[in-house]
Amino acid sequence: MSGPVRLPDWDHLAAANPDGVATMRRYLDQLTCVLRPGSVGGADLALRSLAAFLLEHAPDVATVAEINRRHIEDFVRWLAARPGRNGARVTPATLAHRLGTLRMFFVRISEWDWPDAPPRVPIIPGDLPRQDHPLPKALDDAAAAKLLRAAQTQPRMLVRVVVEVLLRTGLRVGEFTGLAADAVVLIGAGHWLHVPVGKLHDDRYLPLHPHLLTLIGDYRTASVGPDNPLLLPRENGRPLDRHTVTRLINKAGAAAGLPHIHPHQLRHTLATQAINRGMTLEAIAALLGHRSLDMTLRYANPRELHQTVEFPQVA
Repeated sequence: MSGPVRLPDWDHLAAANPDGVATMRRYLDQLTCVLRPGSVGGADLALRSLAAFLLEHAPDVATVAEINRRHIEDFVRWLAARPGRNGARVTPATLAHRLGTLRMFFVRISEWDWPDAPPRVPIIPGDLPRQDHPLPKALDDAAAAKLLRAAQTQPRMLVRVVVEVLLRTGLRVGEFTGLAADAVVLIGAGHWLHVPVGKLHDDRYLPLHPHLLTLIGDYRTASVGPDNPLLLPRENGRPLDRHTVTRLINKAGAAAGLPHIHPHQLRHTLATQAINRGMTLEAIAALLGHRSLDMTLRYANPRELHQTVEFPQVA
């Protein structure tokens, strides 16, 4: 196998297309202010791929604003035919990442009102190939509402706590079970949830809805001893674990008439809801604790968008 073909560097590309490359490099400079180096590197590679294609197959395109749907369709075929790192062709995952990253480039420069933005975003969600290992499917609006209603009627308060906290915060199970007793903090006028260092060796703060603040407080008053180091342990004071959390979720799910629910579906449901409501990928990545946008892009599944999840009001 010959391996991937090296792309031209930015100086070479700029010599042939100074205006288009200037926009791309300006965009990368902006990303360095808000994203980790790995995400910026992925965006750099995707943009250089597009610039190299234009140089080779559409040299008449002098600015980013001139890129249209026809160019993108030709680019997809060009990219799909290129050698991959470990195979004769790039993988569907690589293709999806490059196209998803480029789509966000066009979306952002349009939102930022840059004069070099095309009249329309030329890459649509349907262009991204289906992944071989999709995330657990998000609950749709009806299923999410049923689950919450069923959880709220369970005699065991911990069922409601588990379902509502996970569904409304997007926490990983390990993050949820590891919340310290002092995880709820007051910052300014609002309460925040301090998520401990975990999977990605980093911590973060999540805004805490007043309803969740009350729910957590009520559970702790009824079931948690003052000396317990955990925020939300079992009623006997012992830590929750992944299997118990799954059983509690499915206790409410069974009462709602739903099939088996994986805890990660609640995280995916929140991410899908956030995308549908127009939250930026950067904000969603911060909410979910993603180190790069690679994982966040996987949540932007076109088959699940526009199923706007509206959680029921709680009395």
